[in-house]
Amino acid sequence: NTGHTWKHGQTGGYATYLLEDGSLLRPASLPNAQLRGAASAGLLERIAWDGTVLWSYQYSGAAWISHHDIEPMPNGNILMIAWEVKSAAEAEALGRQNARTMWPDHIVEVKPLTNGGGEIVWEWHAWDHLIQDRDASKPGYGVISEHPERIDINLLSQSMGPGGGDWLHINGISYNAKDDLIVISSHFMNELYVIDHSTTTEEARGSTGGRHGKGGDILYRWGNPANFGASGAQVFDVVHCSLWIPEDMPGAGNILAFNNAARARASEIIEIVPPRDAEGRFIRTAGEAFGPGAAMWTYSAGSSFFSNHLGGNQRLPNGNTFLTEATSGDLREVAADGTVVWEYNYSREIARALRYGRDYPGVSRLTTTGAGALAESPDLMAWSTPNPFSSVAVLHFRASAAGSIRLAIHDGLGREVRVFDRVALSSGTGQLSWDGRDAVGRSVPPGMYFLRSYSGDQVHTARLIRQ
Repeated sequence: NTGHTWKHGQTGGYATYLLEDGSLLRPASLPNAQLRGAASAGLLERIAWDGTVLWSYQYSGAAWISHHDIEPMPNGNILMIAWEVKSAAEAEALGRQNARTMWPDHIVEVKPLTNGGGEIVWEWHAWDHLIQDRDASKPGYGVISEHPERIDINLLSQSMGPGGGDWLHINGISYNAKDDLIVISSHFMNELYVIDHSTTTEEARGSTGGRHGKGGDILYRWGNPANFGASGAQVFDVVHCSLWIPEDMPGAGNILAFNNAARARASEIIEIVPPRDAEGRFIRTAGEAFGPGAAMWTYSAGSSFFSNHLGGNQRLPNGNTFLTEATSGDLREVAADGTVVWEYNYSREIARALRYGRDYPGVSRLTTTGAGALAESPDLMAWSTPNPFSSVAVLHFRASAAGSIRLAIHDGLGREVRVFDRVALSSGTGQLSWDGRDAVGRSVPPGMYFLRSYSGDQVHTARLIRQ
């Protein structure tokens, strides 16, 4: 059964995330006459339970636009995939054959601002990490097989995918907080790439700096070794949803990916263990493809599991894997031995789905036993003074009747930082002070927070800013 439906004023939403306070983080589509590629977005929104837009950020212009996936980060920032326009002249100057306008991908990290909008605090551009072996008089000339850290600018030199100059068509992004790494998947190149997020933006433009000492160059790539002149079989035939398995899940640190296997018409989920040394650096024998030679785990079911595009995979705490067979709208949970333990068919296309447990705060805080979803109510209110505050905020609250309520303060990604349970009301009103510290006494950083109050089957959300 449908538990709750969010209504919104903008189409789009390739990858939607339920945050811990029950709000949604999602991309949405803005009109852009110059850049109208697949899953183009341009807008990022955080939407409350009642559909109110709590925060938004636009990344769209004549020469750039966000698209496809996003990634919420532990620090409250958001990673976005985007295109940028490069002219035929710019491409030819770097050694591109049959040059025409190209849209190489880049990644931006956006920090939400307390007064709305956002600030780009980190960038990585694929255009900074190219190689070519066609013209020695032009930049980036070299032996491609000796430089797997760079992308051959002449891949797909005869044609590109739909949507103008869409070249790499990066469609999935995932962040490994433990190792400060990013993995992205490329539909057209049939590869996934790992890059170092520990760099500065300046370092990410070059080949030095960061924990791995290689700047923004590719640290690891897998799925199509011919792209960098290495021998070995091509594994991916269209790939989506490259995903680091989180630290608290079975297989932590491994990478999952949805291999559409478009020509075979039989998709599979692949889990790989990138070879790394004791210091966490990726291992590769010169002249050879990156390992492993084979996946450590796969799931396939012949023609009964097939999506020629889109698709999703997610490791669950019990070790099972949650899958989105996108084109059919089929969702299933499979055990390690391939047994389907749960399945639901939406009967319409789903780009990607995520599963959240009943104990996840974004679910448990917004439901009551047997009563369905909590509703926003004007009879329940909470606010703070002063707002913004620097050291101490006074939290005021009001309910329709005397009794007690629950107050929770969430950070920019919806995570609870402080909770006040069973707060007493006198004649339906009350107040208390918050010293800007979390549950273990650490001072929370400046930024935007959300104050949620709960009473019976009602909930109310207010914005709270710390300077």
